[in-house]
Amino acid sequence: MSQPESAKEKEIVYAFPPSYGYDGAQDDEIDLLELWNVVWKARKFIVAFVFCCTLLAIIYSLTLPKEYKTTATLILSQQGNSGGGLSALAASLPFSIGAPGGGGNNTMSFLESRTLQERLITKYNLLPVLYEDSWDAEKKKWWSDDPKAIPTLVKAVQGNALSASYSVSQDKKTGLINLSWSGVKPEFCHLMLQRVISELTFFLENEYVSDARREREFVEKRLATATKELEYWERQVPSAKLTFSQISRERLVSQSVYGELRKQLELAKINEAKELETFKVLDEPFIPEQHYKPNKKLIVVLACVSSGFLAIFLVFGRNFIRNARKDAQE
Repeated sequence: MSQPESAKEKEIVYAFPPSYGYDGAQDDEIDLLELWNVVWKARKFIVAFVFCCTLLAIIYSLTLPKEYKTTATLILSQQGNSGGGLSALAASLPFSIGAPGGGGNNTMSFLESRTLQERLITKYNLLPVLYEDSWDAEKKKWWSDDPKAIPTLVKAVQGNALSASYSVSQDKKTGLINLSWSGVKPEFCHLMLQRVISELTFFLENEYVSDARREREFVEKRLATATKELEYWERQVPSAKLTFSQISRERLVSQSVYGELRKQLELAKINEAKELETFKVLDEPFIPEQHYKPNKKLIVVLACVSSGFLAIFLVFGRNFIRNARKDAQE
């Protein structure tokens, strides 16, 4: 049996009692006016606080040393990926050639390796530069005589001390490698980035040994031995110990081995050229003329804005504490 309409109306009235003249918008307006009055009364404190913080930020920014950064861009290239003479030669050979390897992995691995860090620090004596605060430039020695306090190569590598100056990254889409070096001396930054590129060139040309290179060196040794054997049998003449048929047979075998090794040598050379990683410097490192750090304007603006918010927060906090004490006393 449903309730009468009057009973439903009473329930609604009891659930939502009358506000007795309560006006939420008017109360919000009063609160905002009170907050504004609190801020206005403390305007001198806020202005003084912001002024002092901004002045300190200006002084701090002026004491910061200027840092410069130079960059370079490398583009990787592989001989096997080009459609030039190697591809034409490979197509003309009567045997198949494996797919090229690499892809710039060795280049990036070296640029990010601990080996490069060790070479740069050791070869160019970077410990006094990395730990300038611990180095006496006039006496050319460390300030401390304690062996534990003296920076070492291991300490610099484990602490990744070069990361503050040197960085490397590769664009996944284009494959371009971006190098950068930052510091307080622009000429030194330019010099160090050139040294990094020089170390990379030396590594790829002299130290990086691919599987194809090992195979080529092995085939060359075998070919040298086969050449000597062939020359030996070509010089032989029939005698009581060696008949003409024996000489012909050995000479034919030597010629067959020599010819097969020559084919294998050409194959190994082309495979080695395919795996050879090379690069070109797309953007040369330069001597920077303008510093990139610190951004003094940004420091001052952030200090001004943040100190303003902090000052208002302190004013509201102080006002809240005063009101709480008054309520407690009453």
